[in-house]
Amino acid sequence: MPAAVAVRSFRADWAPTLSLSYGAVISRDAPLGGEKGQPPKWVDLNESWESVFPEDRDRIRAYVRRLAAEHAVEAR
Repeated sequence: MPAAVAVRSFRADWAPTLSLSYGAVISRDAPLGGEKGQPPKWVDLNESWESVFPEDRDRIRAYVRRLAAEHAVEAR
């Protein structure tokens, strides 16, 4: 799966942080596991969700549309 790397400041008073983003395709039935204090949850991509970087929503949605289109072509 593709990965993206960014250097971002998550708050104005914090130093920039190196961020790595990646995607994984799994079954909807797969159990989610999270980190302490960061419980995982599914997010409906048709809804707006709270984000430090709201411009990422459209990037995520476009990525999912590309994956779905590729999967549809492969399934033929």
